[in-house]
Formats: sequence, structure tokens, C-alpha cells
Amino acid sequence: MLRSHLTNFPFSKFVIIQDTLQERGKPIFDFVLKTHLERSRHKIHYFVFHENFSQVKSNIGNENDVILHDFVTDSKGWNYARWGSDGWDSVNTPKVFEEVVKNVNEKDVVFVDSLAHVIYLYGLAETYRLFSYLKVETGVAQIITVLHLDLLMEDVKAEKLFEHLCTFSLHLDPKFNSDNGRIQYVFKKLGGKIIKEIEEYWFEDGILFSKKIERLDPKKLLEKSTPVDVNPETLSTFKIALSDKDKASRDSLVLPYLPNSEQTDSQDGGRIFYQFDEIDDWDEEDPDDDLDI
Repeated sequence: MLRSHLTNFPFSKFVIIQDTLQERGKPIFDFVLKTHLERSRHKIHYFVFHENFSQVKSNIGNENDVILHDFVTDSKGWNYARWGSDGWDSVNTPKVFEEVVKNVNEKDVVFVDSLAHVIYLYGLAETYRLFSYLKVETGVAQIITVLHLDLLMEDVKAEKLFEHLCTFSLHLDPKFNSDNGRIQYVFKKLGGKIIKEIEEYWFEDGILFSKKIERLDPKKLLEKSTPVDVNPETLSTFKIALSDKDKASRDSLVLPYLPNSEQTDSQDGGRIFYQFDEIDDWDEEDPDDDLDI
């Protein structure tokens, strides 16, 4: 389901891949880019805000459908500033990213690497405004970006703000009992339905695969669980159980207050016999209860 949500038409309008240094989201980002390049249906705008721009350009190659925007070597747009009659015109220097965003055409696809770097350059409010404009006003087919969570300040919940704006939010989790990656996502369908899933994913020959991780039902786990028979002898260092010889000795023991079949009626003297009740509890009564203390 993960791959179909990412690449099937109609495209999810705004995709955010939330990752960390330990769980990188760049492979998924590159897979979506590769899918669009293979289809060659849309013009692609690739905004590079970090990494080596020359390396990115080399990896893309001579793709006519890709327009690369370098915001690494000239992130502030100083090369676009103008000399006015009074010298350096810093007031009217265009906001390069905003100018490029406004020139994106309808049905184009936009890739931004990465959203955290855009926030650092332009601020959270301005970045939110620009991406909201991209999503709503330009009519682009799809926006895909990576948000590095470990680059954000803890007191600024930028991810929550953009989760509200995006239509497909992916969060990469640490691996657990598997070599495959784990991912949680929230997919907002056009009709308003929201799908929340946890899947494990992997790549085979450059193709993204995933399968759903079933949620465990505590009730079913309790039903399947069986009580474990505990042997007291294994819990102690001394002998608890009786051997057959011990049991025979116990049964042959005659207490002095019990009738003895070997005794005859001709014996002189009084005798006291104790008759067992059907249910007898030696510890049921305290003999001191009859004392008036």
C-alpha cells in the first residue's frame, strides 16, 4: 500500500517524509523521484537546499524534464541583488525561492530537499506560507519533501504544523526484530477519509516493497496464553516431595491417641480415642479462645 499511495494517480498533493539521522528517508525520496523520471509525464522542479549540488546534478544526469534549483551555493540570493542609483539595492532584492515558486507551472512536480533547511533560511511562518501557496495556488501535481526531525528545535513543533498542511505524512521508526525498516504514515484521501498504518518496507533492485504490520490484540494474546505448570521442587534447594519409602513410613506410623488393632479389650486402664470428622481442620479453632483473659 505504501508504494501505491506514493506513486499512483491521482497523486497525493503534498508528501512529507519525516526522518532522522539513524533512519534516513532519502531512499524513499529518491524512489519517488525515479518513478516520476521513468514516466516522463511532468516537468520536475528539484530544489536543493543541502548536500553537494554538483553531486546531485551528476546523479540526475541529462534529464530534460528536471529543472535543478541551487540553493546551496547562493542560498540568500545575493547573486540576484541589484545595484540601484543609490548603490546596493538590498530592499528590493527578490526572495529567490518565492520567485521560483511563483513561476512553477500547473501539473509540475516539486521536490524539496530538505524542508528543515528551508525553515532555517526563511523562518517557519514564511516557509509555511510558501508551501501553502505551492499546494493551493499553483496547481502542481505533487510536492515531495524530506523533514529532518533531529534538525528542529524541540520547543518548535514544526512537524505538527506541516502534518496539518500535508496530505501524506510518513514517519520512519527504528527497526524492530527485522532487517526491514518500519514506517508509520497518515494518508488523507480526496474524499476526506484518513488512513493510518504501520508497515515494514524494503528495497529490491531499486523497487520499494512494504507489508502491513498487524496490530496485536491483547485479548487474543491472553486467550492463546496457557498457564505454565510450576514444579515446587525446581524452586527450592531442599527436598520437598516424599519418596515411596517416605510415604510408606508415614502410613505405617500409629499415633498414640488413635485406636490400635493390635490392642485387646483385656487391657486394663482407661483409654482415650479420637474420632476424625469427615472434614477436619486442625487450625480452625484456637484453644485459647475459651480462656477468659
